[in-house]
Amino acid sequence: MDSLKTQDLAQILGLYSPWIVKDIELAADAESITISLEKQSEKGRFSFLPASKKGQQVTRRWQHIRFGHFNTFIQASMSLEELAEISSDRPPAFLGSENKTITRELADTIRIAYSRNLNTDMISGLLGISHEIVDAEIREIETEEQQKRNVGLLPLESNPVWRGVLTDQIKMSTRLLPLKLLLSRLKLDVSKNMESPDIMQKSVSELRNFFIRHAHQLTHEYEQIGARESASPRNNTSSKTKLVLPGTKNVLWHQLLTGEFELSTQSMPLKFSIAQQRRAYMAATKEAERIEVIRNIQLFFKHNARTLIPELKILTEMLETQKTSSVQLPPVSHDIWKKLLLDDQLLNTDKINYRLLLSRLKSTYRRNHDEGSIEQLRNFFSQNARAMTDEIKVINSLAAAQ
Repeated sequence: MDSLKTQDLAQILGLYSPWIVKDIELAADAESITISLEKQSEKGRFSFLPASKKGQQVTRRWQHIRFGHFNTFIQASMSLEELAEISSDRPPAFLGSENKTITRELADTIRIAYSRNLNTDMISGLLGISHEIVDAEIREIETEEQQKRNVGLLPLESNPVWRGVLTDQIKMSTRLLPLKLLLSRLKLDVSKNMESPDIMQKSVSELRNFFIRHAHQLTHEYEQIGARESASPRNNTSSKTKLVLPGTKNVLWHQLLTGEFELSTQSMPLKFSIAQQRRAYMAATKEAERIEVIRNIQLFFKHNARTLIPELKILTEMLETQKTSSVQLPPVSHDIWKKLLLDDQLLNTDKINYRLLLSRLKSTYRRNHDEGSIEQLRNFFSQNARAMTDEIKVINSLAAAQ
């Protein structure tokens, strides 16, 4: 049982070889937990004995993302050479650099929250960490170049988007040959070792590190995985914004529950709730059933509003974008929308999110002639007007020609 617990914990932390969980210690006051990691010794090349450890061993301790109400700390022993190596490059998400007191995953989480225009109080309350830690990370962010700030917007290694890319559930288009080659190799490794979380986590880490090293070449690819800078300027964070939920019939719920967009969140209860309601939504055969699923997810947000402020801010911003969008599109009654659903070659585009949506909607429309499919298609272009400028021009020209 103990080994099973440590194995599960290793997956939660995103550990991969040669790191393993050595020990778990709960503080006497039951308010903090320390997870000790150990780096397994590699076997000698021509011997069954482990290779000797390099140099003097040192022990370092970093604060990590909280587990429930526990303050969580990671402790690891390694040689000075190994510590210098991870400090000069980006350390694994479950470790930190020599000059930091927090793990890289916690640092990246703070950066993502900061990019969403959350202030120190909100980040501190959301993550359950001290103001001093948040302030120190924000000071570092504000002195960095814009290129490094953009790197902070990348989804965390625990984000399912990376696994989606590596298992082809999310199709990524790229013209960068080194990325194409890397994706081919990693996908092959993952497909051969589907039962190995260690191989998957290692591959995710390698892919994310590639995105970090080549950020200036991957603008289009960053957008495909949702790494966009917040549209709201930071100097407006002092003004209070009323957080609101989309209405029951708003297309945002449909997009969330069909996986057309992933809501960035570190809340495990919310992730589980979305996964549960998503299954119910996809299984629903009647509009009333789908409405009931949407109401359930709305109630979850209302009951947990205090702990879901970042997620509510994202939904509020998306609602504001809906209201202020000045894009001109043909009305829902125009025949161009039916033609788009009946002829998927009418609009040539490499936008993956559009192609996935069209694939799903056209089958529904052809089977049931559901008018809701037309409204969803038009709403998609309204929601993504900035990214679909060229496509909207084509649609308007096709509509005008009829």
